[in-house]
Amino acid sequence: MMQRQTLSQYKLATFLTCQRRFQLRYLRRLPWPASPLPEHTEQLLQQGQDFHQLLERHFLGLKVSPSTITDGRIQQWWQTFLKHAPVQNLPNSARFLPETGLTVPLGNHLLYGRFDLLGIGEDAQKRPFAHLFDWKTGRPVEAAELNGRWQTRLYLALLAEGGSAFWPQTMPLAPEQISLTYWFVHDAENPVTLGYNSAAHQKNWAELQQIAAQLENAFELDAWPLTDDWHECRACAYQVYCGRQGAGTAVPELDEHDAVGEPALLDEQLAA
Repeated sequence: MMQRQTLSQYKLATFLTCQRRFQLRYLRRLPWPASPLPEHTEQLLQQGQDFHQLLERHFLGLKVSPSTITDGRIQQWWQTFLKHAPVQNLPNSARFLPETGLTVPLGNHLLYGRFDLLGIGEDAQKRPFAHLFDWKTGRPVEAAELNGRWQTRLYLALLAEGGSAFWPQTMPLAPEQISLTYWFVHDAENPVTLGYNSAAHQKNWAELQQIAAQLENAFELDAWPLTDDWHECRACAYQVYCGRQGAGTAVPELDEHDAVGEPALLDEQLAA
């Protein structure tokens, strides 16, 4: 029996990486049997989450007093942000919506994304624009790699399909009026801004529809094959369920971004 799914960037990436992992995790809801993280990794993850919460308070208009930031690393990140905040490039009339979610239909399923910060407004020609910001406390990443990530593709597609809901008049929001900036605290002077356009959205949306069709086919056949890439198994805690312990183990690269509204599972906090 098909179950209607709310597809986040993590679910999309998981389904495309290994359908068996998708089944075990999101359909059978088996606990993620991960080993405890090293203390240093756990600390970095918590600091990244605390920094996101600090910026949320800032963009909600709540006062942030440096004296209340007890963690030295987060204090340094905060000062770096104040000096190099990328939002200053938006028009003064822009309205900022921190930690904002958006859901749009995709066939029999739903697409969901939660944005660190969404800036909306109208440009000089009175056309609506939407600019996303995503805060990163991990290693800087090149634009080419970011363009291919499901976080980028999903966020831009969501706004192109449903972003007009953020305007009272439900004004049409063209893909050309949508952009996404990744701001890396360790390369604060060089934010990576990615644009969008109608051709890219048409291709992106077609692939998302194809994935939804593949998911429905998997439900119909009740077939959830294992990945052919054993390298993916190295960082998967479901190895024992699949008999692939021989793949070895690897620690996923740290990413502080957590999937709000979904189970707080390890690889939603540690993404490549």
